[in-house]
Amino acid sequence: MYDMFLFDTLPQQQSNMASYELAGRKVWLKKAAKRNSRLAYLPLTLMARWLNIEALKPVPNLGGQESVALEASRIKALSAAGIAVPTILAETPDALLLADAGSEDEPAATLLEKLTQAQTPGDIDQLLNLGISALNDVHERSCYLSEAFARNILVNKDGVVFIDFETNPGQVHELTDCMVRDWHCFIFSLYGKLSKRPLHRERLTAALMDGLQATRDDVRERFLATLPRLQRLQKIPFQRFGSDGKKIAHTLHALALLNQHLRSK
Repeated sequence: MYDMFLFDTLPQQQSNMASYELAGRKVWLKKAAKRNSRLAYLPLTLMARWLNIEALKPVPNLGGQESVALEASRIKALSAAGIAVPTILAETPDALLLADAGSEDEPAATLLEKLTQAQTPGDIDQLLNLGISALNDVHERSCYLSEAFARNILVNKDGVVFIDFETNPGQVHELTDCMVRDWHCFIFSLYGKLSKRPLHRERLTAALMDGLQATRDDVRERFLATLPRLQRLQKIPFQRFGSDGKKIAHTLHALALLNQHLRSK
């Protein structure tokens, strides 16, 4: 059934990702995307070299059939390691058919969506601890994610499900740097989006301190080593560059505070 649906639907789908109802359940059809231009990675490559932070070195998206095969293999490997990832219902060289992470009674939502809806310190803490604990669990299993942004962490009734595995940082970085990269993706994706929410930012810093204290020693030490180097970026007046620039400035300020707190422990 799933194979036939994939073969029939794939030629008609225009977008890279679309949801459908099939046999009473929600499914997602993910097509091969175009490869990103190498030029798109140049600014981050140069910044990683300037700051001497290996974990910031970009991981190219191969696009096409390579990215489909890579995502399928990464999902299977992470699932075998006991990590919650989407279930592959059917696959071809050009697309994957994935089960939805939610249920009819309780649809899944991204961690970012859940956090922006949370209003109380207790609810915010619960969501942050859920995401951070899940990230630490991935690392304890000697695994890593691809793009550990809050938008790629789904929350459902059972906990979290990680999505989006079109890249493999392990092809570019050693294991510890893959994990440090996960932390940076996670942190930058949250501080920027929560920059106008003082309560959320306050709870985020406290949750990150606890989470980094609980993470692997090698990951924490290497992550801490990146923070003073990132502070060089504070010399750049990002706040003058519109809303995105202000988000970067807020994040760098938060990382400076995080660095002080962690080193005082």
